[in-house]
Amino acid sequence: MAAGVATSARILDVDIGNTRTKWRLGALAGSSGGVDTPALPERPRRVRIACVAGDRRGIAQRFEDAYAVRPEFAASTAELAGVTCGYEAPARLGVDRWLALVAAWNAIHRAVAVVDLGTAATLDFVTADGRHLGGYIVPGLGLMAAALARDTAGVRVAGDLAPELGPGRNTAQAVRRGSTAMLLDFIEASVGRFADSCGDAPEVFLTGGDAQLLAGRLPFSVRVEPDLVLDGLALALP
Repeated sequence: MAAGVATSARILDVDIGNTRTKWRLGALAGSSGGVDTPALPERPRRVRIACVAGDRRGIAQRFEDAYAVRPEFAASTAELAGVTCGYEAPARLGVDRWLALVAAWNAIHRAVAVVDLGTAATLDFVTADGRHLGGYIVPGLGLMAAALARDTAGVRVAGDLAPELGPGRNTAQAVRRGSTAMLLDFIEASVGRFADSCGDAPEVFLTGGDAQLLAGRLPFSVRVEPDLVLDGLALALP
């Protein structure tokens, strides 16, 4: 994606999220619903992993058994590639968020807003001079629907994107449209507050499973970059 993000045909990059695992080896890429070791045409010489879920020791052993290479795990740090972390305790920032925001800022070296639309939706801001200001975490579309199903009688609706945002005329429409509208309004309002307070409209990067679906629904231009976390691995573990 970005200048300065190099890839190698023999470096396997892996992003282990809450519900999906993505990987990339040069021009090859894939994803799965679990922590799987992909069948590869040749053994990688390095394995770099961003992991936010699961037993790290067990995951490391699984990849070492598969490829005879001890994997390297990225971690959130106080500073990386020109970006300073805004968390009071940098190590407590999810490594997926950290890698994504560092990759986005390094792509353009301007103010960025990074929205990761997965199981949870996260939004992080970085100023033009590389200061991470912190961010937000809210439920993603699936979690919103799951919460309603768990805590509200008679509401059983899949958490996916609504094709339109007019008031729902049945329960399924009401949940989908309401959840979609909440997420879109949250992103729009948060980006607007950042622009007002910093005097600098950020470039908005969308990543995560619902990124492409929401990209055309926002009132400003966005960049859809599905592999920001993988791009960030190359910066964290060069």
